[in-house]
Amino acid sequence: MKETNPQQRYTLQIFASDLDKDAIATGRAGIYPRSIAEDVSEKRLDRFFYGGSGGYKVCNEIREMVIFAAQNIIVDPPFTKLDILSCRNLLIYLEPELQAKLIQLFHYSLNAGGYLLLGSAESVGSATPLFAPLPGKSRLYRSLDAPVRVLPVGFPAAFVHTRARLADGTTSLIAAALASALDLQALVENLLLQRFAPVAILVTDDGDMLYVSGKTGKYLEPATGKASLNLFSMAREGLKQALSEAFHRAVRQKIPDTLKHVKVSGNGSAQ
Repeated sequence: MKETNPQQRYTLQIFASDLDKDAIATGRAGIYPRSIAEDVSEKRLDRFFYGGSGGYKVCNEIREMVIFAAQNIIVDPPFTKLDILSCRNLLIYLEPELQAKLIQLFHYSLNAGGYLLLGSAESVGSATPLFAPLPGKSRLYRSLDAPVRVLPVGFPAAFVHTRARLADGTTSLIAAALASALDLQALVENLLLQRFAPVAILVTDDGDMLYVSGKTGKYLEPATGKASLNLFSMAREGLKQALSEAFHRAVRQKIPDTLKHVKVSGNGSAQ
């Protein structure tokens, strides 16, 4: 019988994001105080850290597995094709409407069968068709394969209250009605775009993504190394060069440009 190698290596990529750039910088440095020796075994310290007078620093083997990026999950395009997504103790600070939209965004970001980990006081709410809870006290949910996996309507967007308050504290029904009408219009327009329009991405002249409409997984994937939301960095193999040439030609000549019969790696078919 062939023995299982206890040192078998696995490929692992971790995306660590936060709204606070200082927190990201601290995480990226990977330096911990010497007091961690009270909780981390000597064997693990020797294997995964470098010791020094200033504390312990994570070894390169671990550090290279993690991509740190400042991200506002409410407005920035999401990471996609994730196996595990951990977002603990954030939803409790948000209003129910925004919580519901973020849960839908998390489902879009996860692979079917992927896992969502929430804080002890959080849940997926009414999104039971999208997630199944795992047994136990931990708020761990498995992503279900919904018939249509699209970005939630209105994402990415800033969220505002739909009711305006007058100086005396009463609610302006007229303002609320107007806001509701605008929300309904946006809802219908976005639903039509997601269901019947092709995938679309709004970018700057440098290719930095500002807005994503539809599911882009057939054409884009997170690049290895430093996190980037640049169109050319995320373009799949087979599409990068042709896309770059067509894009810059369209920008230079200020006319539309079309690519046909491009075989995209990972997709397997000409588009």
